[in-house]
Parts: sequence; structure tokens; C-alpha cells
Amino acid sequence: MDDPLDLFAAASPEPEPERPASMTDAQRGEIRGLFAKLGKTTAHEQFALVDELIGVRLQRVTDLTSSNASLLVHRLRQRVDSQTRISTGNAWTDREEDTWIDRL
Repeated sequence: MDDPLDLFAAASPEPEPERPASMTDAQRGEIRGLFAKLGKTTAHEQFALVDELIGVRLQRVTDLTSSNASLLVHRLRQRVDSQTRISTGNAWTDREEDTWIDRL
């Protein structure tokens, strides 16, 4: 008898959760290039920066998912951009966009 409330009935196997997609080869290449621009050449330096930028501690490169890799690329680009920007120490001079006063 198949009683849906029978606690001792044989349980149907639960489907295994889908594993998030790994990063793509394009993402891997872009990340390598951005690390090179930042001078991060060792795995230890790179893994530490990944942890700092996106809060993911990697044991191996293949642990990085595609969505985390996208976030990492974005934040690495920001880091590269901030290093190439010259800071005068004056917030008004260092602003990146025109203000309404500039547009007058």
C-alpha cells in the first residue's frame, strides 16, 4: 500500500544539487592578465587578493565559479584603474566626472 504519509516507506532519492558553473577560459585569461598588471605573480598572492576582493578562499583555481570570476574581474579592473590614476590629494581636482558647475 502506497500511503503518502507512511514514515517508513522507501524514500525516493533526492536529486543532487547542481554544481555552479566553473569559470570560463576567457575569464581565466582575463584574470591572469589583470594579476600580471597588478604584479601578483605567485598563487599565494593571487589567492590572498581573491579573498580580499570577493571574500572567497580558494584551495585551487578550479574552485572559482563563473559568477565569482565575473565579480573578481570587475574588482580587479577597479584595482588596476585605481593604481594608474594619479592622486593629487585634492578631492575636487581628482574627481572623475564633471559636476554641474563644470557643465555650465
